[in-house]
Amino acid sequence: MNHFRRFTMGALAAAAALVITGPAVAQDFPSKSVTLVVPFPPGGVTDQIARVLAGKLQEDLRQTVIVDNKPGAGGQIAAQTVKTQPADGHTVFVAATEMFAVNPTLYRKFSYDPVKDFQPVTALISSPLVLVVPKGSPVSSVAELVAASKKKDGGLNFASQGVGSIGHLLGELYRSRSGGGDFHHVAYKGSAPALQDLMGGQVDLMFDPVITTAPLIQSGKLKALAIAAPKRAAQLPEVRTLQELGTTGVDASVWFGAVVKAGTPAPAVARLNESLAKALRSPDVVKRFTDQGLQPMPMSPEAFGTFMKEEITRWSALVKTSGASVD
Repeated sequence: MNHFRRFTMGALAAAAALVITGPAVAQDFPSKSVTLVVPFPPGGVTDQIARVLAGKLQEDLRQTVIVDNKPGAGGQIAAQTVKTQPADGHTVFVAATEMFAVNPTLYRKFSYDPVKDFQPVTALISSPLVLVVPKGSPVSSVAELVAASKKKDGGLNFASQGVGSIGHLLGELYRSRSGGGDFHHVAYKGSAPALQDLMGGQVDLMFDPVITTAPLIQSGKLKALAIAAPKRAAQLPEVRTLQELGTTGVDASVWFGAVVKAGTPAPAVARLNESLAKALRSPDVVKRFTDQGLQPMPMSPEAFGTFMKEEITRWSALVKTSGASVD
């Protein structure tokens, strides 16, 4: 009887310890400063998002929150930085669609698996893409663009932010779905030089996020033909979607998300998710982002994990179809 009682008491104690482990870890986290590792240089969209959220996290978590810029190699340098740190939630990878869903297929050799090497925390922000043409273009509608692609000798040139970028892949998808003539890809190193040549008339069209194009559209430097997203953009409410205009299946948003190293305790992931969701729902952050054409999209870790897998399936297929690759 005594042996049975000791066994029972021991089992109960072990069960109690399991019950309190989760809350204890959650209460202990974070125990030191938190670092948001960003795979782009300072000043870019991802960096701006991270810095806005860092300020909110610092208030909520009551720990210093640092933004660490580690650009290069399609996100591999930043990802490796996170992978070399302990799996305790204090180092967070904040990146965009390319790092999570495009580059693992685009690069012939890639050093991380976004699903196996990382634990989802939450999606953060999305920005729909808009189809734009130069101010001086004779084209003023999607129908006219398709007609011009058939009529113009040699077809039309579409710019992108780089080989394998969302703008490139969406352009290829549009070419296959538009029923138009010839569209030829011209790759640039980022949005800025591509938009500069677009405004100068060196290229004919481009798909680019609303956050970068809206000010140029509103100032009359570019003409918006359609939103490449399931619904219209709040910043450009008068611009119809491609689906509204009769071209289905050509929609995409650039999105940004946060992940931590695989093996991070669930309570730490939950605390980060809670804090980031709180930041993304705060009125000042919502206004700041929506004014820029960005849409907050907090999710549970589970929902974000499912979303990432769906996006990987979608974009990897487009990368393979396009034939794009990077050494």
